[in-house]
Amino acid sequence: MLCSVLMLSSSCVEEFIPENLSFESLLVVEASVTDEFKNHEIRLSRTFKFNDDSLFETGAQVSIIDEFQNVNNFIELEPGTYVSANEFAIQPNINYRLSIMTKDNSSYESLPMTLPNSSGGITDVTYTRSINADNVVGIEILVDSFDPTGNSNYYRFEIEETYRIVPPWYRVLEIIVISDTPPFEVATQPRSQEERECFNTLYSTGILQTQTNGFSEDRITKFPLKFIPADTTIIRDRYSILVKQFVQSLEAYTYFNTLNDFSNSESVFSENQPGFLNGNIFSKTNSDEKVIGFFEIASMTSKRIFFNYGDVFPDLTRPPFFAECTDFETPFLSDPSDPSTSPLIEKVKNNEIEYVEDNTDFFGNIIENQPFVVINRECGDCTVFGSNIKPDFWID
Repeated sequence: MLCSVLMLSSSCVEEFIPENLSFESLLVVEASVTDEFKNHEIRLSRTFKFNDDSLFETGAQVSIIDEFQNVNNFIELEPGTYVSANEFAIQPNINYRLSIMTKDNSSYESLPMTLPNSSGGITDVTYTRSINADNVVGIEILVDSFDPTGNSNYYRFEIEETYRIVPPWYRVLEIIVISDTPPFEVATQPRSQEERECFNTLYSTGILQTQTNGFSEDRITKFPLKFIPADTTIIRDRYSILVKQFVQSLEAYTYFNTLNDFSNSESVFSENQPGFLNGNIFSKTNSDEKVIGFFEIASMTSKRIFFNYGDVFPDLTRPPFFAECTDFETPFLSDPSDPSTSPLIEKVKNNEIEYVEDNTDFFGNIIENQPFVVINRECGDCTVFGSNIKPDFWID
């Protein structure tokens, strides 16, 4: 398991030496709340052995309590995911603590935390065509930030990537089955739902941090957040990235910075780790019980940008689609070797194919037993790869 002792000073993060521990089933808390007015989210789970699945901590009572005993309760919407019952925003100069009661009546609490004193925020998010250290052409996403008061100093970033999906062989018509028994009959009709334009969002999983402590200005300039190779499929059409900046306390920055030092931040809660990383959450039931996680209170600002592939790479061919879309076929309406079956209708019922065009002979007549040219569903139906609901923030 994880192990470390964080050595905190007023201005720096010192090294720690981990000790090896045997596997224990420990509570894992992912709790970051901000001054953004919204429904906040907290995740609870248990440590797991390397080859095991994640273990969600269900049925817990979760709340955030301020120094005036005002309580924000959380409800479990999905296994291990707790969302505040009401929208709220962390207020400055007030202490907050996290309280957890698990279904076995074990009680946990955080140290009191307060919102960092920050007067700055993201000033710009930009993209630029560049070549990385491996000589790969791509796009670099960069962020600028500034706090004129010099009070922010410690920063963590998260990104959300949203991209548009337009299948290359979308058609306005779809195939419907009129009769699935001999004599078989099919037809086409306008599609019943939007399948030409979809959207998908990817959330960052790593830890992105920087700090300005000791600098002449509390300013971040062209900090690299992400490099996207030019042949990456998600940027082939239109792409958007939302950058969230979290101003952290020194304690939170130190915790996440140390966490990031482990070889794989996505597997820090497996048993294949060098030790234990102390956070600010403890067991009230058993003083010897270890708890993994940190109750973070942060000031958050964000900025979103958009670009099309051609904006950055007008001289390059667009990346390939998410699927290979060159295999067209003309399935039989009635199988010549078994007239009681219909390969075409079977594929339609299984939602395997999309209509491309009528299959006609030299004179323009539809070939009766092979009436349609079709292609795999993913090449004509965008809902295979995303949602057909356009996000409210999307700008074409």
